[in-house]
Amino acid sequence: MKHRRKHMMVLGLVCLLGFTQATGQTVRASSLDELEQQKQETQQEAQDAKQELEDARERTDSLEEEAEALEGEYQSLNSRLQSVAGQISDTEEAIASTSQDIDDLNAQLTEAQQKAQIQYEDMKKRIQYMYENGSDSMLVSILSSGSIAEFVKRAEYAYSIARYDQQMLEEYDQLQQDIAAKTAELENKQTQLAAYQDTLSARRQEMDVLVNNAGASLSAKNEEVSAAQMSEEEFEAKIAELEAYEKQLDEQIADEQLRLAQQIAQEEQESGQKEDTSGALEGYTQSDLTLMAAIIQAEADNQSYKGKLAVGSVVMNRVKSSKFPNTVSGVIYQKNQFAPVNDGHLALILERGPNETCYRAARQVLEGYRNVEYLFFWTVDLANERNIWDITYGVVIGDHYFYNYK
Repeated sequence: MKHRRKHMMVLGLVCLLGFTQATGQTVRASSLDELEQQKQETQQEAQDAKQELEDARERTDSLEEEAEALEGEYQSLNSRLQSVAGQISDTEEAIASTSQDIDDLNAQLTEAQQKAQIQYEDMKKRIQYMYENGSDSMLVSILSSGSIAEFVKRAEYAYSIARYDQQMLEEYDQLQQDIAAKTAELENKQTQLAAYQDTLSARRQEMDVLVNNAGASLSAKNEEVSAAQMSEEEFEAKIAELEAYEKQLDEQIADEQLRLAQQIAQEEQESGQKEDTSGALEGYTQSDLTLMAAIIQAEADNQSYKGKLAVGSVVMNRVKSSKFPNTVSGVIYQKNQFAPVNDGHLALILERGPNETCYRAARQVLEGYRNVEYLFFWTVDLANERNIWDITYGVVIGDHYFYNYK
């Protein structure tokens, strides 16, 4: 368009000059006025274009700064999610330990009370005997001794009885002190347990908030980045960079999973026992359900319903295994285990909300359904590339290979 306008201006100028030579000074002045006006308009257009270019550069700079800030915010939220998941796991372990302490204290307290009752009954019988027979009979028995040796023997016997009675009283008193101390310790443990339970409730509420908001920064970042105008070369370079990074993440995750699978297989072989990972997750929360549905959608949205159930089964098998964290969030956010956590896909799904099919699959596995017994899965392409068939056993479902180490 600019070349056409320039061509028309030159053609018009030639015509005007020719017309001026033919008609005289008045026409020349009129033509110059028009040219001056066009020149001013062209200069203004150039100035406007320069200003627009400057504005565009400023907008790009602003978007890049905002994108960096949003990236930092997202990383912070992701770190907080993992931190809170760890705190929930630690608190649940503390609750389990404190509950065990309370059970042990109750058993010790019951034993001490039973022992104190036995000693109390023995002491009553002893006092009753002493009362019925009187203390004078012992004195008479000592004084009526036929010899010094018999006197000493009877005196030592009387002393032994008195010492035994004193010992019984001291043991009974110590038992009462032990009972009082264990009762106080038991009350303290129960108070501690209540505090742990309050902490767990608060952490779960915090987790709910973080799960709902974790993807907001990433969504905003994507919107801002997409608003920035990229050249074709920059866009292709960005795609190549992302694909290379995704490949790197896949390799890291594959190495870590294979190492864990081998370690678990070796431990089970040494112990001769295989863990039972079946069963429902008792008292699971809405955030557990949402997070499970999101990871199923992130890993298996394009797979069959059977494939979605298999992904959820792997997560729940890990929750039930002693080799992994014992919470849904702890398993999903464990380092280098699920690629969608690292590349932001999971956070984006959480921000938008998982679909109903994935919610249904998530609810089934949380309530105890499993269609695979395995702890790991790769894409079939990656399994072929790494050639792990001879060192694992498993099953192919759709595009995924679910496996354990042999």
